[in-house]
This record gives sequence, C-alpha cells and structure tokens, in this order.
Amino acid sequence: MRHTIPTARTGRITVAHSLLATTRFLFRFRPVKRTIRRLNNGSRVLIRGWHMGGVFLPLLLVALAGCGSLRRPGENAEASWYPEQLLTLEERQQEAVIKLTRVQEFLRRESLSGVLIGTVRNFAWVTAGGDNHIVIASEKGAVLLFIRDDGQKFVIASYSDAARVMNEDLRGMGYQLREIAWYGDRAEPGQMTATLQELTGGRPFASDTRYPGSHMVDDELATLRVPLTETEIRKYRWLGRRCAEAVDSVCRKIRPGMTERGVEALVCDALMRHAIRPAVLLIAADERILNYRHAPPSDTKKIEKYAMVNICASRWGLVIAMTRSVHFGPMPEDLEKKLHAAARVNAGFWARTVPGAGAGAILQGAIEDYAAAGYPGEWERHHQGGAIGYQERDWVAVPGATQKVQANQAFAWNPAIQGVKVEDTILLAGDQLEILSEIRGWPVVESKALGRIYRSPGILVR
Repeated sequence: MRHTIPTARTGRITVAHSLLATTRFLFRFRPVKRTIRRLNNGSRVLIRGWHMGGVFLPLLLVALAGCGSLRRPGENAEASWYPEQLLTLEERQQEAVIKLTRVQEFLRRESLSGVLIGTVRNFAWVTAGGDNHIVIASEKGAVLLFIRDDGQKFVIASYSDAARVMNEDLRGMGYQLREIAWYGDRAEPGQMTATLQELTGGRPFASDTRYPGSHMVDDELATLRVPLTETEIRKYRWLGRRCAEAVDSVCRKIRPGMTERGVEALVCDALMRHAIRPAVLLIAADERILNYRHAPPSDTKKIEKYAMVNICASRWGLVIAMTRSVHFGPMPEDLEKKLHAAARVNAGFWARTVPGAGAGAILQGAIEDYAAAGYPGEWERHHQGGAIGYQERDWVAVPGATQKVQANQAFAWNPAIQGVKVEDTILLAGDQLEILSEIRGWPVVESKALGRIYRSPGILVR
C-alpha cells in the first residue's frame, strides 16, 4: 500500500515501503518516539502503535519539506526563491527608450555611426537592467551590443550566449542578433571586423572597451547615465532597503569568536537571497580595523570586541555602498570621539551635495571639517567617495575636481578616521537628500552642518 499527499510542485509525493522501514527503524530510538507522542497529544490525532507512527512520521516529514512549495511567492519568507522583479516589460522598455535617446544624441554630436558596448555596467544601464556577465570578477561581459545613430540595436554574441541573452535578458527589447563563432577574430581574422563593417557601413564608431579602431568613450557614457530615471530610482530604493536589511541582520548575528570569513559568508548569503551580488566586501575586526583602511576578511582573525562590515553590492547594474560597525561592550572614549568627528565630516559632505556643486569644492569643505574636528590630514589616508550609480564610484572627488552634482544622482561619501568609517548611499532627489541605505533602528550621530542637522550611522553597541 502506498501513501500519497498533494504538493504544489509535483501534484503527488509517493512514500514507498523503503521509507516506512527506515522510519520504523528510527522509531526505536526514544527521542524520536517521544517526539511522535508529543505530536499525537498536541494535535489530538489518534495514532496508536509503532506501525502507525511509521506511517505518520514520513507523512509529517514530507509535509514539512513541501511547506515552502505550498506558499505563494509573496508569502515566502525566503526571498531568495522569489527574487523580486520590480518593473513590467513595458516599464523596462520605456526606461530603455530614454537611454537610447541619450546615446543617439551623443552619437550625432560626435559624428559617430554607433557605439560598441561590452562592459557589464553600460550593458546593464542601456538595457534597463540586463546582465551580460559570465566571469563575475570581470568588467567585460560575454555579450556585446552595438547601438547605431539611427536607433537600431544589435547583439553580437557567440552560440554559447546568443540564445540565452535573446530569450531572457533582452526578450522584447528590440535587439537584432549577429552571431559569431566563439573564437571570433582569434582563429579567423576578420570575423568580428566584418560584422562591425556591416553595422557601421565603414563610418567611425566608438566603444567602451578600447576595441581596435574605435574611439574610447567610457567616460562619456558615464555622463549619460545621469540623471537617473524614475524607474531607476524605484530600483535604487528597493536595492538600498534590501542591502540595509542584509547588513543589519548580519551585524545583529555577529558574536565574539566568529571569524571574519564567517561574517563574510553571512553577508553573501543575506545579499544573494535577493539576487544582489556583492562587488566589494571588506570585513575587519579589532586591531585590523585600526591598522588597515582596506581590510578584506582574514582566514584566521576572530572577533573580540569590534567588527566592521563594508559592502558595495549591485542588482540591475545599480550599486549600493554602505558601512556599519558593531562593538561589544562600552565604546572606548577615543573611538567615540573619532565617530563623532567622522559624523561631523559626513554631515558636511551631505550638506554640500546640492545641484550644481563642484566635486572639488565639496572635498575642500570636508578637508576644513577634518581640521576643525581635530583630525587634519586624515582625508589624505583614504579616498572620500563621490558619485555612485553603475560603478562602485562613478567618480571620486579629488582636489580641484570639476564634476558637478546633478539632481536625481546618487552619492556615497565615506569619511574615515583611523578605526572609524561613516558611509551610506544617498540620493539627491530633486534638491532633497534621501538616505537609500538607512537602517531603521540603528544608532545615529546627529551633527550640524550649514545650519541643518544630519543623522549619520553610529556604532551598534551590544
């Protein structure tokens, strides 16, 4: 006799006699027997004898195993099984049209026939969230795009990737396929050249990867990525919330004795459950925070009193950067002093991030704030951040920099004093600042800058 139960995934699960035999064997052990009896008593199910227990237990185990599949996606606590898709195809198409218009206008200004796009960041941007990566650590993707000045769009890909990218990432996005062999020009000179000759008609073209014979325009494309569109802002807000939740949950799980590598694993798990890919993951504890400005997790260091988690993480090409720290027991006076000083500098950065402000002027204000807080020269020991979007930083503020702040642009300033770092991703929505990576309930440090109060993330004391 076979016992079956329905599930959402397969319709039926069959429990054969072999599973019954295994269960009867397990039922000989007292802890198992006690558990079954408690279940019987608690649920008022009248199961008598070990034979019926041998039927009940596998049914229970199968039912528990199938619980996740019985939930609807919106009800599942494990978001990794159902990564959220925020945009409809129509919304994504509309976002891509805005990007295409910017690219076309640029090509016409520069008298270029088209642009060859191969970097992961520009692929994601121009396709409104597509992904051409295969090698995680590479800036170059496995699929190329060619966008012409007349608005026609082409995918150049080998057989390995062509079908997938056309059916999944670019389905309904209006691209035409030009398939080439995986060995391209390496074994058959002229194959890629011939494809580009066809698409350009022999006219000059640009690329973001220094392709031979092209004009390098990676910096110019970066300027086209600003301002963010309405749908990009929606995605950015979602990404900020999810990154904040991930970092918050990990920081509250950290315990003395955990290794830095263990914390790294927790962060990766928390992010990738939401299809968010970490690009920078710095985990440091105790003396390593004091000794190193950039500290990837070590294999051996165990947390004693103090831990810092610093991430840059992306989805749909957009990047969130944030840092949070945890201290076990009361903070030393010197650490608290540094935290308040760094928060004061951070408030100045935020206060000066207004439409039209120059990157160099913003940095100069921070240099003065460091000195006023009693830590002159600290700004020289680590970059101070800048604009963020489809890279960990689209640009970094340096002395004399001429980049201008724009409305609907994101920023990640990261003032640091040895042992302390303050970092969040903010959005300049119109002329209002919005903290994308804010953690609700996290301790804050209030600082006044240019007549306003700003709330920077503090250190969580546990």
